[in-house]
Amino acid sequence: MAILLDTSFLIAFDNEKDVHHIKARELWIKIKEKQFGIYFISDYIFDEVISVTMRKKDETRAKIFGKHIKESLDILNIDSYLFEEAWNLFEKREKLSEEDKILNFTDCTNVVLLEFLASNKIATFDRGFEKIDGLEIFGSEKN
Repeated sequence: MAILLDTSFLIAFDNEKDVHHIKARELWIKIKEKQFGIYFISDYIFDEVISVTMRKKDETRAKIFGKHIKESLDILNIDSYLFEEAWNLFEKREKLSEEDKILNFTDCTNVVLLEFLASNKIATFDRGFEKIDGLEIFGSEKN
């Protein structure tokens, strides 16, 4: 059993002004106790977190938060196989209506990484994941 920590969860956890901050802190207690199994992020999520933090705050905060993430979370790398699978999923978006084009490329890497690991658990506040069949979303209104 494993749970992927998405960018939106990590940003909410770190930012006291985020509307989901309190919920992220409460959810973190359960995650840290491994109620959902091991927890991890991908290198793509790490990249997004640092980029968003730099845009919202400053470089110093991004470095501090990045160092904390590197020291406290397992970071899985998206290899060439997962990259191609994510790209294939991303390309399938072309067949969807504009309303259903909910996944960016990093989101696609999340979906294929979870499939590869035979997990379906994700901590996120990104409502786009609600349209993905089979995912168990922690952070949404449902959980």
